[in-house]
Amino acid sequence: MAEPGILTAQQIAEQNKASASANPAVAETIQMILALKNIDTQLEAAWQAWLRGDIDGMYSAVMASNFYRNNNATARTRLQAKASQPGAYQDGLDKYQLSTRKSLVNSGLKMDNKLFMGLAQSAYDSGMSEDQLKELIVTSGLVTGYGGEVLGDTSAAKTYANSFGVGKYLDENYWKQKSQDLFLGRTTTEDIEAEVRMLAASAFPGYKDQIDAGISMDAIASAYKGAIGSVLEVDPDSVTFEDPRLRAALQYTDKDGKPAVKPLWQFERELRMTPEWELTNNARDSVNNLTYKVLSDMGLM
Repeated sequence: MAEPGILTAQQIAEQNKASASANPAVAETIQMILALKNIDTQLEAAWQAWLRGDIDGMYSAVMASNFYRNNNATARTRLQAKASQPGAYQDGLDKYQLSTRKSLVNSGLKMDNKLFMGLAQSAYDSGMSEDQLKELIVTSGLVTGYGGEVLGDTSAAKTYANSFGVGKYLDENYWKQKSQDLFLGRTTTEDIEAEVRMLAASAFPGYKDQIDAGISMDAIASAYKGAIGSVLEVDPDSVTFEDPRLRAALQYTDKDGKPAVKPLWQFERELRMTPEWELTNNARDSVNNLTYKVLSDMGLM
């Protein structure tokens, strides 16, 4: 029995608890401990420290718990709600899944719904943001493809690369990565177009200034394609950047070996020296005209 005027250990503990309980942060910690002490021995130790009125000991045990050390603040809040407020937890999880799912649908990402729901709950419990979940999904290997906005933007970027004559340098791995980056917001179509122009300027250095200004190689090459069509009597639209004659013209270097613009007259003259030209009506007409002139000059016509 305690002497008059001297508080017992139990009374001191109760005073400490009453004083600490007035602090909202302490009250919140107590609620967390009560909700989760059955799943973590250190949280049970924290509860026992609280019962003894040992506030410092309680916080030390909380800090040493797996729950505290292995989860961020968001995860701790969600897991506490999962244990003590299942309705509030489920409501938060549903909103989290719905918001992320809408983003996936709008971006056209294709993924099995059951796998998504499981991954989303794990991410939610881990305290991940929606953006972090999207990145987890992309890197999980569970994505089967992209559609919608991402597919549209990727297709447009491929068309842009082809118009600058560098589509053949960009393989499917490149475009797969760009689709992921577009989905995650790591890049934009403008960023990809800038990469394409940089690559095109490297492939066709004689036209760097025009390329940097956004003029496509399709536009630049149109005169050379027209010359091929006219001289060799083929459809100019059938001439691609894979045509060795066109590519040689666009990658022309001068006598000093420096990138330059090939004169169109020179290009046409070289085309008339090819075996293909000899099979054209242009060639036959030229031969006939030359023959007629020679015979005429000789007075035989």
